[in-house]
Amino acid sequence: MSLKKLFWTIIVIAILGGIGYGVFYFIKDKNAWKIEVVVDELHVRKEHNLYEAQVGTIYKDEKYNVLEIYLDDPRYVWYKIKLSGKVYGWVASGRNNNYVNEINNPNVTDYDEGESYKLDYKKPVVKFDDNVYIVYDIKSINYDHLTIEDESEYTIDHKIYYEEKPVDSDIPQYWIQYIVTDVAGNQTKIVQQIKFDIEPDPSEVLSFENDFER
Repeated sequence: MSLKKLFWTIIVIAILGGIGYGVFYFIKDKNAWKIEVVVDELHVRKEHNLYEAQVGTIYKDEKYNVLEIYLDDPRYVWYKIKLSGKVYGWVASGRNNNYVNEINNPNVTDYDEGESYKLDYKKPVVKFDDNVYIVYDIKSINYDHLTIEDESEYTIDHKIYYEEKPVDSDIPQYWIQYIVTDVAGNQTKIVQQIKFDIEPDPSEVLSFENDFER
């Protein structure tokens, strides 16, 4: 092969390689997990905390790739995004009032490609009227006395704890922890004192002092 042909062969390969590289990243960006701002403006903070320093502001209809997500804040869902240059920060969206819509969340399978939608990050609200739940025995436990507020379907589970030495009582106590989980994976745990006419076998309960998990 002559030097001229070799030269043009290299040029063509470089052009095709560049086009392929560009197409790859175009498709990758199109399918990336994003947030779309649905309020007038949002502050971007250095960390996932409302008291952290502000590093920028983003505005309605703008879209940003999601780099990380933080779900341990009971009031907000936090998204890490990249602003211009080397500036990164966290954006909050209210659990009960979305400040952003999501696009292409990898944990959601039932959507059209590129669709923008609201995800349910609200935890179920669990209520009961009486401080003490009284039942015949451990097999008699049901959830008829609970009021559950949630927009989606949910499941209820429970754990029973035995507290041998309560702080404010000389009598051992039993506690029931209700665990309510909706279809989006949001979970609420709430505890109520429980009394049995026939006490459960020790093998059927957990130790409040050693095993209780909030």
